[in-house]
Amino acid sequence: MAEALAEESPSVKAQCVGFVFPMHYFGLPLQVEEFLEKLIIYESPYTFAVATCGVPYWGRPFLDAEEILARKKRKLYGKWFLRLVSNYIPYRDIAADWRISIRACLAKRKISKIAEAVRNKEDHSTWQVLKAFCQRYHEKWRGRQSEIDENFICDGEKCTSCGLCEKICPRGNITRPEGSPVWHHNCVECLGCLHICPAEAIDYGEATRGRRRYRHEDVAVRELLR
Repeated sequence: MAEALAEESPSVKAQCVGFVFPMHYFGLPLQVEEFLEKLIIYESPYTFAVATCGVPYWGRPFLDAEEILARKKRKLYGKWFLRLVSNYIPYRDIAADWRISIRACLAKRKISKIAEAVRNKEDHSTWQVLKAFCQRYHEKWRGRQSEIDENFICDGEKCTSCGLCEKICPRGNITRPEGSPVWHHNCVECLGCLHICPAEAIDYGEATRGRRRYRHEDVAVRELLR
């Protein structure tokens, strides 16, 4: 999606179109919202979405996606939450390894069920609780987008100037004029720069100091880079 946003008119023509994204602040990540707004869908008899999250059912990502798609005369036939690992470490540390293993196992089972439903083009809805509260919370977060990255700090002594933080940023919000990262106030708070840093030189304020970083064991660094 980040790459497609650089295109003037990203488009898709297929019998089945799916959107898979993480949930940010109980709603759509900003770059996913922008992608859906910009995307031209020529043909899609069946459209579905999967939202990965640390806590399912709280939020309204599918409602927000459907509002955008409705303006394109499209709808979501299948909607699923997929519980994985919350990597928002400013709130709390990464789950214990045994808990991560259990969630990975359960997620694989659910993915198989989702895949079967998609193959059969089944309708599937899901709970989205506290929708009004989540909308206010999400909009409040969106309103301070220019301030989001002010909490990022980089330990110059740990930083190796590898450049991974700059490469992974989906917004091109990071530059390194003198080796260490500088943020330019167009952040979506994905925390990709923090989690990918091999030296753990990047923190989000004091809250993340000493907390574990996370990347799914089956995902290579090169697969995450722009």
